[in-house]
Amino acid sequence: MDIDIAESSLRIVMGEIEALRVKRQQELANRPHPSLKRFTQQELNDEAFPSYKNLLVGRTRRIPDRQTIINIAEYLECTSDERNDLLIAAGYLPILTELEGRSLELALDWAQQTMRDIAFPAMIVTHTQDIKGINEPFRRLFDFPYERSYEGLMNRVDLHFNPDLPIRSRSTFDKSSFEQWEQHAKNGILAFKRAHMLSRHDAWYQKLFDRAHKYNVDEYLNVSDTGAVGDHIQTILARTESSGELVPVRYRQITISEGSRLYPQIVVFLPVDSAARTVFENLGCPTDCSIVNETGSVS
Repeated sequence: MDIDIAESSLRIVMGEIEALRVKRQQELANRPHPSLKRFTQQELNDEAFPSYKNLLVGRTRRIPDRQTIINIAEYLECTSDERNDLLIAAGYLPILTELEGRSLELALDWAQQTMRDIAFPAMIVTHTQDIKGINEPFRRLFDFPYERSYEGLMNRVDLHFNPDLPIRSRSTFDKSSFEQWEQHAKNGILAFKRAHMLSRHDAWYQKLFDRAHKYNVDEYLNVSDTGAVGDHIQTILARTESSGELVPVRYRQITISEGSRLYPQIVVFLPVDSAARTVFENLGCPTDCSIVNETGSVS
């Protein structure tokens, strides 16, 4: 009986793998693969699992181990759901990458409540880089508009690249600030790719990069990952309360999240130089940043 169950489970796993492999081959009929992948049985055998052909002909009857299933899913460019379906079919625990549904709602409620107690400029960001909330100091520091027409731009991609929002122009007012803004974009994209490696074939991931493509910033999207960590300091022109003039101020970001999860996260902006501290004090921010520093991490 146990042998029958094992063979039945193996057939289910092989059926799932073959269905995905054929699906990928059919997708090639509409567009050639950029890496010239063909998704054949032999290629899967060569690239992901050297015993795959033995499984197909019955020389091996053991379900591949969990890491091998993950490797096969990577070769087949599976979405998170497809990879987890494979893992479950093989009897392994799925990889839960991001919160969704009620769990996400509860996490966002926590973030909203926590942000209310933060006196510094802050925003709430989900794994899709959607901005789910900003506080009044954030709105005043970055002159973020109140108009509802801007609600469709509540994403970090738009926040950084959209020329109709004040952040881009005020962060690129001279050669030095432009280079700083540009490097921040590259560092942010690389960090995002590292954090979401297992989700890169998901629809939301592709949609986010499609959003970035609208701004003609492919040079930032395709930068090589050297593993280097850049300077986290940024500069922006901020309005002074006394004269209303725009003056350059330097700031940095830290992130706060609940438990071990990266998202949703609260991004908090802290002053670095004396000009920034004056502007932040006028926004009602405390002069002491140490309380926030103790709970956050630099991003």
